[in-house]
Amino acid sequence: MADLTIFYVADIHGSDVCFRKWLNAAGFYGADILVIGGDLTGKTLLPIYPAGGPIGGWTAIWKEREQRLETQGAVDDLVRAARNEGVYGFITTVDEVAEIRGSIEREREVFARLKVAALEGWLALADERLAGRATQAYVMPGNDDPPQIDAVLAGSRTLRDVQGQTTELAPGIWMASRGESTPTPWNTPRELPDAVLGDRVRQVVDELPAGGTTIWNMHMPPHDTRIDRAPRLGPGLAVQYDGSGEPVMDPVGSATIRSLIADRQPTIALHGHIHEGRGRYRIGATHGFNPGSQYQDGVLNGLLLRVSEKHGLRNVAFTAG
Repeated sequence: MADLTIFYVADIHGSDVCFRKWLNAAGFYGADILVIGGDLTGKTLLPIYPAGGPIGGWTAIWKEREQRLETQGAVDDLVRAARNEGVYGFITTVDEVAEIRGSIEREREVFARLKVAALEGWLALADERLAGRATQAYVMPGNDDPPQIDAVLAGSRTLRDVQGQTTELAPGIWMASRGESTPTPWNTPRELPDAVLGDRVRQVVDELPAGGTTIWNMHMPPHDTRIDRAPRLGPGLAVQYDGSGEPVMDPVGSATIRSLIADRQPTIALHGHIHEGRGRYRIGATHGFNPGSQYQDGVLNGLLLRVSEKHGLRNVAFTAG
């Protein structure tokens, strides 16, 4: 069979512009397969308050500056600008924001509502853009994604949720997917102890057939592979710096996933999670990659891979745009 072209990204975190670029990559790169390897949804709220007074309108703090919004059109423009950076703008009140800040349950409830609504918009756009194309599109939740999005993804006509599944991308080319992470300082929705995560990974990769080309789509990177280096955090989650003013970087990947890769030797391993971890590694015969993430700048970092059943990884290119 002909080579298969895969376009892989991760950690787009609710950025509308990054999602649109991912969809457009089917035509731009001639990709047969599109993959988002976890962390579909955003992490930041933008409260927009009624301004009150004789003039009315709304007000918000955007990029450390107060924005006065006199019309609904201005509100809509700000919400769109924020969504391109993965931020969820919403009209609220001072009292509701106080509730959100005082209750992790209330915060997650509001986040989930906004994330579900935004994701429903993405699925409608995917149905429009991918209609009539042969391109296959696969996504999975990552550690930052709430469980409420699972039912939304299940209803998609064009995007397939591959979390916890093995998927035959083409004859002799298989992908195994797992989106959880090990524990983080932010207590995100899909975190597992490393040993438990290893068990979940083992369950899905055990379903891969022998032979051919195998791709491990694992949101969590393996430990000490340079693609898993993240800034060291101190009290209050403040980034720690060395004497030269550079952030101190520590490996935070999964030891269990590293051990499994060393033992099973998949052809290719694709990871995200660590936005600063753009790069590649080798463990035995396995080629591993992390495209990194710059979603907050509206930049889509990706990987363009050409693979075949007999020859495995033919070539790979890091992309940004």
